[in-house]
Amino acid sequence: MSKIIKDIKKTYKLKKINLKVKRFFKSAFPLVKSKNNFYKTKNPIKKIQDITSSNETHYMYIKGDKHTPPKYLGNLLKVGFIGFFILMVINALNIYATGKSLERKISNQAYDGYAFILDAGKNATKIQFNNAVVAFEKALEEFNNASDDLWFITSDKTFYAKNQGAGQAAAALIEGGKNFALAGGYFLEALDHFNNIPLYFVSANNEDTVEKPSITDTLKLGLEKTDLAITEINKAKEQLFSVDESILPAEIALKITFAKSKISEISNFLNALSEHFPAILKLLGDRYPHRYLIILQNNNEIRPTGGFIGSYAILDINDGYIEKLDVHDVYDIDGSFGGYIEPPEVLKDFTNNWRFRDGNYSPDFPTSAKKLIWMLQKEGGPSVDSVIAINQGLLKTMLEITGPVQVGEFGKLDSENYNLLLSYIIEGKIWGEEDPKHILKVFVPAFKEAILKEENLSKVGSKIYRAIQQKHIMMYSPDIEIQSLFENFDLSGGVYKNEKDEDYLSIIHASIGGTKSDQFVQETIVHHTDIDKYGNIINEVSIEREHTWSEKTYYYWKNILAKYGFTQMPDQLIDTLGRGRNKVNSRIYVPAGSVLIESDTEKIQTLYDKDLKKTFFFTEMEINAGETEKITIKYRLPYKLDFLDPADTYKLFVEKQPGSIGSIFTKTLETDKEIFNLGLYPDEARINMDDVLVYNTNLVFDRYFSAIFGK
Repeated sequence: MSKIIKDIKKTYKLKKINLKVKRFFKSAFPLVKSKNNFYKTKNPIKKIQDITSSNETHYMYIKGDKHTPPKYLGNLLKVGFIGFFILMVINALNIYATGKSLERKISNQAYDGYAFILDAGKNATKIQFNNAVVAFEKALEEFNNASDDLWFITSDKTFYAKNQGAGQAAAALIEGGKNFALAGGYFLEALDHFNNIPLYFVSANNEDTVEKPSITDTLKLGLEKTDLAITEINKAKEQLFSVDESILPAEIALKITFAKSKISEISNFLNALSEHFPAILKLLGDRYPHRYLIILQNNNEIRPTGGFIGSYAILDINDGYIEKLDVHDVYDIDGSFGGYIEPPEVLKDFTNNWRFRDGNYSPDFPTSAKKLIWMLQKEGGPSVDSVIAINQGLLKTMLEITGPVQVGEFGKLDSENYNLLLSYIIEGKIWGEEDPKHILKVFVPAFKEAILKEENLSKVGSKIYRAIQQKHIMMYSPDIEIQSLFENFDLSGGVYKNEKDEDYLSIIHASIGGTKSDQFVQETIVHHTDIDKYGNIINEVSIEREHTWSEKTYYYWKNILAKYGFTQMPDQLIDTLGRGRNKVNSRIYVPAGSVLIESDTEKIQTLYDKDLKKTFFFTEMEINAGETEKITIKYRLPYKLDFLDPADTYKLFVEKQPGSIGSIFTKTLETDKEIFNLGLYPDEARINMDDVLVYNTNLVFDRYFSAIFGK
């Protein structure tokens, strides 16, 4: 998984480090507690390094925002945002020899230009293309006018040269504005093409449609315009980077530095996107049809990549259109295979003959996906080009968009009742022993028709984006170009590769109880760290799981089922649907080389995952409805902090389990009294009255924590 995590770390050794800058910290001095009061002590640390440069710096950088690809339409607003900061610089450059009137005129022209860019960006996000086009045209006109009024700057090679090009800086900023305006125009043309794609896609699913326009050809036209926009953005970046902020007043220089970082972000993203255009076309079946294996995971029965694989689909995409979509019961293909497949070590207590339904054995999705492709073919299934994992929980989100979906003569499924009704019908074999999942064959086409309605498509994108962030959707392809695309846009589901001096925690459960009870399990995780005066690090992790199913749940189920004519609820079926015991194999992943010190459970092993290159502690947890179980382990990390450099940073990356609803997570940290805390990330982290560093959050997403220490 591609994760760009910027944090404090040692990359260069600097003898002097300055922490005394109040811009980034409320206090430049460590706090010490005495009699329930904090007071300042003299900070012995003079300077600290910035990982982004080997040059001496005057500030400390804990962690930047995690890189997430900006939404495509949002790039237009970012263009305008950068333009606004450039405008502030232009207004501040008092270099015009013809007096204040010309200065005001040029500034107003530049301001109007950037204002039009902002207006165009807003219109574009609302798909008001006509207004946006006019706004970009006006922006370009205003920048041209400003450029004409600055003709004397570019022609005078003597006066302005004395100030190392301060006048040229103003000209460069205005030329950059022109490039922004041109880029915006090209973006609009691209979006005009892209906007047709969902319309074509919807029309293709209409039985009355005779001709289908080529989606991939339409996409190519949009990509050509996007490439032109990228060229202009790169030109704007070149203009901006030609400005030497060191010759300008500090307040102006800071604005230019900020603008440079923002335009670099946009340029890097767009250039990366351009590199992936061929992969995008492959995924849409441009030259050849592209076949997907879609594994449908029920995360009510948790597994390492999300949930139990109860069903799977084979999807063929040709020229951007769905050519074929077949849904299969996983037991059909597993039941027809009579061969033997040796299970991995972590599954040997669970099964002695491995099958496709248990192929998602590793939390690293690329590792599991490779095995699933192999197992599908070995058991007699087709070869595939890419694999997509989708957790059942995503269906709730999609049904919130579509509203109730009519399923044949059965009735309607909605976001509140689908989980119970589908599970009841399938697990109870209501539609027969031979085809218990027949309801899916009726539901899937009806749902497909509902979700592909034109009015729903605009809502689907943001929901899918969030599902990707929460690891409810993951993708893999053996094609190097396509896999690179998945990795760069956080779609791959690859496990985070922690550095050798970075703490790591990921708790992965695999349900082996045969029930759908994980939907009723609330999990609390506490990760406590002790750092002694020598920098040695001891961690203690406690995991508490509570089974919350109750009689109230039973009566809620009974009322819903009665509306559909179901009055029988055998005890065995109630247990399967969620009341039954929740039993899981648990893997507690930690940095490679960590050593177990003690545990309050005898059922624990220290193992090594050669695929992930991490140590993990393997144990088992089991609870019945209304019960709670807690385990605690203590272990030593294979590295320690170095306070002689003169400060060091403790860093922790906590990775959520795919498919998990999100455990409650608490991070605590204590140090020897000789050690002072010099900074915390994130902002929500705090020091309590007992001198303990505390960070409370949840694991709906991956989390990051860091703290700087010195003596």
